[in-house]
Amino acid sequence: MKGFVRNSRRGPAHSWWVALGLVVLLTACTVEESDGPVGSDDVVEPAPSGHGDWQVPGLVDRSGAPIEVPAPGPTTGRTLDVTDFGADPDPNSHDDAPAIRAALDAAKPGDEVVLPAGTYDLRSTDPADESANIVLRSGVNLRGEGQERTVLLTSLDGEDDSRVIRGSGVHDVIVADFTITSRHKGPLGDATGGPMYGIYLGANEGQASSRVLVKNLGIRRFERHGISVKASREVTLSGNYISEATAVGPGGQGYGIAIEGSADQHDPDATNDSRHNLVIGNTFDGRHLRHAILLQFPTHNNLVAENTIVGSLLDAIDLHGEGEYLNEIRDNTVIGGQQAGIALGNPGGSKNKHDASGRGNWVHSNDLIGNRQGVLVILGTPDTLIEDNWINAGEDSKAGIEVRNAPGTELHGNYITGGTDGFWAIRLSEDRGTDGRGTGIPSGIRIEYNVIRQAANGIRIDAGEDFSVVENVIDGAELRVADGIEVSHIR
Repeated sequence: MKGFVRNSRRGPAHSWWVALGLVVLLTACTVEESDGPVGSDDVVEPAPSGHGDWQVPGLVDRSGAPIEVPAPGPTTGRTLDVTDFGADPDPNSHDDAPAIRAALDAAKPGDEVVLPAGTYDLRSTDPADESANIVLRSGVNLRGEGQERTVLLTSLDGEDDSRVIRGSGVHDVIVADFTITSRHKGPLGDATGGPMYGIYLGANEGQASSRVLVKNLGIRRFERHGISVKASREVTLSGNYISEATAVGPGGQGYGIAIEGSADQHDPDATNDSRHNLVIGNTFDGRHLRHAILLQFPTHNNLVAENTIVGSLLDAIDLHGEGEYLNEIRDNTVIGGQQAGIALGNPGGSKNKHDASGRGNWVHSNDLIGNRQGVLVILGTPDTLIEDNWINAGEDSKAGIEVRNAPGTELHGNYITGGTDGFWAIRLSEDRGTDGRGTGIPSGIRIEYNVIRQAANGIRIDAGEDFSVVENVIDGAELRVADGIEVSHIR
């Protein structure tokens, strides 16, 4: 993978190489034959990307030059207090939604609507949009007095496409410093109820929402997405705490934050092209989340960084197998996920047929602790760079990095440790696909400068072709290559 701008912090693996000046050649390790190779007849070539000339991952422009995501400016006008419009901050009061809507209607661009500390009961939806309690306006900020001091309590409970707060085609908006929750009293995770979305940002007549900052919110007791960003750009989600989805079943339930393109959108020049969104410094209690952070459809050049995820029922950070490309995933901490810490490619369910993520995603400098897999790449996802991650396996971990049908994957400078008997630090195997999609074997894989220390097992290659395994440190473990598989450039 060429042309990457590698200017972030280097991970623990890189520190080992620099500090120790150590080069241990793989030829000094035990090479043991496994059960036999999987042939190359089933390799599936990735579909043409059709993604124009974008070539470099992360927050860059089309030429590859770094950019800063523009943020909405500070309040320059009036401060409007919702209690002056009739809102009552006492719990279990009358419907406070009309007063909040009235304050937003009275505001002009540059103004700020403030929700003093208290609990605001949202019992009605906007007269112009029966799906939402509150509709944002461009240029008008909405702010509480603290994540746990100001609470919006909605009565929405399972209605289709219901949202507590909606912004369509809005720009230059800050939403900050309160909690969104619902009156739903049922069990978490295995039921339905509450609003479908806490906050929903999308396009209006093809015009994306942009320059929106959502920060320091608590969001819980929702059914589908805590925060949903669709067909929009330059949206920053920072410092939010998301937990307690009411449902975690298939079909889009139980996602903490979802960044989406449009299913039919493949033109990077379109006004609703989903790119340059920033998910940074958020915290997720994943015990009742299907995925904590999810990118789906052809969204590209987003940054997911410095988030903390504890537990998740499926892959914690998931590129959902619908063409997501050139995204950067860095400096996140994922602990104790029941599936992968970070996954690229997804089989989908009976309704939504997924397969490969797009090309050129960059996964680096993450701390992945006690997940089933640290990083998983499957179903034909091409040209992923996985480098400088620190992966510490737990008792139930199966692989530090697992690569199936993922042509052009590169593993550089990762540090992998821990695990029990069934764990492999790096494993390459056949992908049997899902309903005929994504079937194939690893090909064109580069495994270079990784450090495997005190791990149950080292590198296992069960299937594939065209490998380069160069200058890895494997301390007390082995390299196992299936009989008949040729690995070029073993050093």
